[in-house]
Amino acid sequence: MTPDEFTLAMSDPTLRRVFSAVALGSSTSSEILTAAGLDTPVAAKAIGQLTRTGLLVPEGRGRLVVNEGALEEAGRTAARRREEEAAAEQPDARLRDFVRDRVLVGLPEEADHEARRTVLRHVGEATFTPGEEYDERTVTERLEPWCESGVLDAVSLRRALVDLGVLRRESGLYGLTAAPVTAA
Repeated sequence: MTPDEFTLAMSDPTLRRVFSAVALGSSTSSEILTAAGLDTPVAAKAIGQLTRTGLLVPEGRGRLVVNEGALEEAGRTAARRREEEAAAEQPDARLRDFVRDRVLVGLPEEADHEARRTVLRHVGEATFTPGEEYDERTVTERLEPWCESGVLDAVSLRRALVDLGVLRRESGLYGLTAAPVTAA
C-alpha cells in the first residue's frame, strides 16, 4: 500500500465510510453495513475493494480489521518521500527546517547562535549583493518575501541580520558583511 493508493482509496466517499466503520470497531458485514449506512451491494463492493487494496484484512471468521501494518508502511513511505523532496528543495540540511522556497518557516533559538547565524547568513546572501549599499526602506522591502510565513516581520528580520553581523549599518545605509572565514 503506497501513500498514493491510500489517498485514492480515501478520496472515494463510499470506501471512506466503510474504512471508517471498520476503523471505529465494526468488524462483521452487518456491523459495517449499519455503521456505514450503505446498501448491501454498495457496501459489499467497497469491502471487496478495500480488501483487495490491503487496507482491510480478515481476522478470524467473518471479521475484518484495518491493516495497521499497511498504514504504517504507507506512513513510512510518505515520510521518506517528504524527506527526499525536502532534501531536493533545500540541499543544505542546516536550512531544511527553517527555509522553504525563499520563505522563513522557522528560526533557530537564540541560544543556538551558530544555527541562527547560518540561517540568517543564507537569507542575507540570497537577498543582497556584496559591495552594494541599500537604504533602510529597500532592505525592509527586500526582506518582506522571507516573512510570508509570519515567523518574523521584515523589520525584526532586518534587526536580527544587523545584530548577528550579517548586515552592517553605517550612516543609514546597509550592506552585506563578508562571511566569516571558518577553519577547515
